[in-house]
Amino acid sequence: MLDILLLLIVALIAVAIVVHTDLFNIVILYSIFSLLCATLYLVYMAPDVALAEAAIGSAFVPMIFIVAISKQREFIVLSRLEDGFLSAGSDGSRPGRGYVILKALCRQYGLKLVLCPSGEEKACRILARSSADIFVYEEDGEYIMEGKGSSLIMERLSHMLIDHEDISLVLTGDDENYD
Repeated sequence: MLDILLLLIVALIAVAIVVHTDLFNIVILYSIFSLLCATLYLVYMAPDVALAEAAIGSAFVPMIFIVAISKQREFIVLSRLEDGFLSAGSDGSRPGRGYVILKALCRQYGLKLVLCPSGEEKACRILARSSADIFVYEEDGEYIMEGKGSSLIMERLSHMLIDHEDISLVLTGDDENYD
């Protein structure tokens, strides 16, 4: 009787995982799903499998998902420009055009805009080499925004740059780094 009840609850949670759109809620539901599956394994006399499912499915895998989701909530911009194009205007000056465009892009996707270099120079160097979303530089009087071609955000950014003739978007492959 307990196993039938657990199977019904597992089925309901599986449907809830498919229906939900908030990623954090999905991870929590997945963790609960895994705990219930571990209980089912225990009911069916497989304690070793239950222990593995509880450890891996309800703790380790959700932790990886949460780290990945939290990492994707930042949009990291690497630049060595010093002309105010990416200035946030935090010192009372007017924000730069590049900053305004990228801030609007991040607002649409609910991302936090992280400009490197910033006050946290060391953290930016570590982040930027491995996970910068876009690299901004100037060449022949034109601003170039270089990002991964596989990113869906770059497509939206290309639409936002249509009215800016002096800003170009260059799409690169996923295996290229911004050194």
